[in-house]
Amino acid sequence: MSDQAVSLTSETPATTEAVGPRSAGVPDSVAAWEERYSGAESVWSGNPNEALVAAVGEMTPGRVLDVGCGEGADVIWLAEHGWDATGIDLSTTAVDRARRAADERGIDAAFAVADISDWEPENTDRRGGFDLVTGCFLHTRLPDTREELLARLAAHVAPGGALLLVSHATMPDWAAEHDEKFEHGMEHHHEPVSPNGDFALLIGASPDRWEIELAEIRTRPVTSPDGDPAELEDAVLLARRI
Repeated sequence: MSDQAVSLTSETPATTEAVGPRSAGVPDSVAAWEERYSGAESVWSGNPNEALVAAVGEMTPGRVLDVGCGEGADVIWLAEHGWDATGIDLSTTAVDRARRAADERGIDAAFAVADISDWEPENTDRRGGFDLVTGCFLHTRLPDTREELLARLAAHVAPGGALLLVSHATMPDWAAEHDEKFEHGMEHHHEPVSPNGDFALLIGASPDRWEIELAEIRTRPVTSPDGDPAELEDAVLLARRI
């Protein structure tokens, strides 16, 4: 998933976070994302992530899972292009908005409020059976590692299926120390990654075999919080389970 924002702060144009099991002393990430979506207006533009569109556009549609779907723009785009699309997100508010947006456009897509660390599809034949799993700008919350996150995503990919990751390759100057802290104290660590770095983590985390289909850095224009034009770099990895 990931919706592109018209104007950016230290957050990226796409949501959201995938996290591991709750642990003592770690602030509630559900509260963090409910805080993020607490305003009356949509957080994101409603447009699909351009890197996802470019990477997926030529694929044969099948079953797709979008982790951290936010307000649903990527899920809706995928469903419009023939995919049997499911989106999950930690935020009830975001998922409600995604369902409403899909209904308004007459789109048949499934959404669930869920944590990727323990989520399983209700339909048992979909467990480990998605032709494509997508994760755009996923945040790793300590004490989890990114490797653990990628292992959870990879577990939902069917044999022959693909995993698409779109991540920060660089951080904007206004994202001080690459962190954002919500009022209740939860910290997001914005750690720039590379496609090859993510692939190394993936093959270390997953017991299955993978090959790279696409590994590139993409640039996109954005608007800073001060209204100035800027350019960001995104790391794009498309890996196929073989």
